[in-house]
Amino acid sequence: MSTETTEELNAELRRSWEHFRTTAVRIAELQSAMWGDYAELMTGLLNGKPTWGGINRTYWKFVGDEGMKFASALGGLGVDYARGVVELTREHEQRLWEQLRASAEESGPDDRAGGGGGGPKAAKTGPSPSPRSRRTKQ
Repeated sequence: MSTETTEELNAELRRSWEHFRTTAVRIAELQSAMWGDYAELMTGLLNGKPTWGGINRTYWKFVGDEGMKFASALGGLGVDYARGVVELTREHEQRLWEQLRASAEESGPDDRAGGGGGGPKAAKTGPSPSPRSRRTKQ
């Protein structure tokens, strides 16, 4: 902060506080959305769709496909690090949930038994689902 007057210092403090407050709100929104996704997943598991085996397969495929892309994007963040991490994490997490939902829609009766086995259904991929209707505010 290179300020010369009290007014400039006050303005800089107000901007810093607003930035901090905005970032804190975004983090809270992210956490709420993530807990909502977790609750939705658990409800689905209790109802038998998706299965633990299907989730396990989808998760590890996602990590293999997206892990390096996520790490690379994190490395490219600059001064606005906290806000960037929130946005990047939400987008990454959202792609995972979209794939898990698509996997749940594709599971057939033979996949309901759970387990982590491969089988013909494990390699099946379908079109990407439409973007989620619940998005956090920009």
